[in-house]
Parts: sequence; C-alpha cells; structure tokens
Amino acid sequence: CFILLLFLLGTMAISSCGSKNIVMSSPTLADYFPMQAGKYITYRIDSTLPTQFGADTTVRSYRVRDTYEAQVTDNLGRKAWRVFRSISNLAGTSAYVPNNTFSATPVGEDWVEWNENNLRFMKLRFPIQEGFVWKGNSFIDATSINSPVRYLADWEYTYQNVGQPFTVGGKTFPNTITVLQRDEVLPEGPFNASFYKQWNYSIEVYAAGIGLVYKNFDHKVWQPPVPPPDSRAGYWEDGSYRIVLTYIDHK
Repeated sequence: CFILLLFLLGTMAISSCGSKNIVMSSPTLADYFPMQAGKYITYRIDSTLPTQFGADTTVRSYRVRDTYEAQVTDNLGRKAWRVFRSISNLAGTSAYVPNNTFSATPVGEDWVEWNENNLRFMKLRFPIQEGFVWKGNSFIDATSINSPVRYLADWEYTYQNVGQPFTVGGKTFPNTITVLQRDEVLPEGPFNASFYKQWNYSIEVYAAGIGLVYKNFDHKVWQPPVPPPDSRAGYWEDGSYRIVLTYIDHK
C-alpha cells in the first residue's frame, strides 16, 4: 500500500507539473505586442465608407504610422504607452501629420489593453494557445439602449494559427498569431438588396517581435428600400465602415 501511495503521489506530481508546463510554454504577450519608446509600424490603410445618402460605398487609401511616444499613467492609474498615429498620402511622399492618439496598456502578464476613441479593447490575453477564447470587448458598454456600438456586444476573441507564418504586404512573417474577433452575418444567407442585412467581421494578425501586421474590421448595415407611398431608396447606415491595415515597415 505504501509503495502504491508513493506511485500515486508521484503520478499526481508529474501530472501537475505537466499542466503547469503547458501554461508556462505559452509565449508572453510582449512577444507579439512589444512596446518601447520610438517604436513605430507603418501601414497602408484602406477605409471604406458610405457615399452621400448611403446609396453606395467608396474606398479611400492612405499611409499611417503608429509611433510609441512615451510611457504615461492612464486614467485608472496604470502604466501605459501613448501611441500617436500620423497620416500621409498612399505613396508616403507627403509629410506625416497627426491623425489620432491611442494608448496601449500591458496589464501585468494577463492581457494587453488598447484604448481607441474611449473604447477599451482587450486585444491579447494570456495564455497564447490555439483555440483560447476571451471576451475582448467586455470593458465596452455595448448593451445599453443608447450605446452607439451595440454591434460590439458579446464578441468572443479566439486565437488561431498560433506560431504559424503569415504573408502580408509582400512580406512573410515566420511566427504569428491570428485573433478572430467576430464573423457574423445577420440574417444569414446571401445579400439581397430588398432585405435588411448586417455584417460584423474582425480579424487581427500579430507577428513576433513586431506587433500588429494586419487588421480587417468590417461593420456595415444595409437598410432596404421602402415601397410607395413612403418610397425610400435602400442605403448603407451611417456608422457603416470597413478598415483594412496592411503592414509596410517598422522600426
């Protein structure tokens, strides 16, 4: 019995160590979301917006640069990084001018928070493992009746293709992670301009040692035409938009 007890205890210890090793084998969040003063990433940005009266959409393309300017203290008293976005023409031949300001906050080793237009996104979450799921928009009020971003409610972020190569902008990154944030069509089925339709799709790819190298965010709502006597043409709702960020270079 004593020998059997020792065997069982040893088996439990090995099992316990094995479980810990599985978690500890995860890369750190900083591996895929490095932050330091002076670091920048340059992207091509393709922005799709409704035209006048929402009858159609148009695509505008620019070059943007996100630069980590300095460490600051955010409004929750945490150490964060201030990130400046500047914008140039697509060729990058015009001077970069200020366009927006974000903040990136490493919350211990647990998650990386990104604050954009007062919306707090939990971009990455530990551990980085295939299929790991978390509520990335849980800090955002997306459920109250007056919320302008109700479409962000209850998104489940999922790690995919952990450690796999990814090609973007003509460059292949050997070690990346993909975060699928949402892939939703309401109602399901093909688009028919005679009926209401909503799309919510969002995916981001992070490269080891660099950060975000690709982003595709698509939210659009189609309101169908109204027949006589009210007679209104179909249109894309205000607030419909698509943003695609494609890596160009970094420092």
